[in-house]
Amino acid sequence: MKIGKIIGRIFAVLFAVVLILLLGRIFMMDDKGNLTEIVPTDAAKAAYASQGKDAFVTHKLLKSLSADGYFSMHSLVYNEDGRELQITGRYNESVYKYLDVENGDNFYWELRDGSGNTVSTGTVAEEEQKYFYRHFRLVFSDVAVAKEEPLYLFLCCDAVEYPTANTEGLPVHAAGQDWKPYKLSKQERGALS
Repeated sequence: MKIGKIIGRIFAVLFAVVLILLLGRIFMMDDKGNLTEIVPTDAAKAAYASQGKDAFVTHKLLKSLSADGYFSMHSLVYNEDGRELQITGRYNESVYKYLDVENGDNFYWELRDGSGNTVSTGTVAEEEQKYFYRHFRLVFSDVAVAKEEPLYLFLCCDAVEYPTANTEGLPVHAAGQDWKPYKLSKQERGALS
């Protein structure tokens, strides 16, 4: 066998390995995890008891990854009567290194209005680790989402100055954005009953 063929095969194998690793990383990055359903809080149960399936609304998130790449969100559900917003937040564990903190115990989540004022601090209702990511099903209480007011999600850390003045929050609700009915799964209906 000629040396050229051996080198060609080595490069082909290396290319295949790099391609497989790249595709695997893309798959992991896009995985939303399992924390997508409504947490059956007292407010959610009361709303479901009084309004049934019409108690919950959602809308498409305009952006799901923060500009600095430190955190993301998905699976938004709002209960207007209960003034409760649920959303799944996620961050890559590499954020510990970037922010120079030992672990995620110092992190918390906030909803802020267009002026930067804190509207609500999230309660972690469920949490899971998947690949390099930590996923959190967050419940924000006493939240009145006004149609013409924007609302942003922030990952916060008191151990360091994060978010900084330049950190952009993720738009949970944009001014003028319309809600659409949220379709409850059979499992969600059972948990809320």
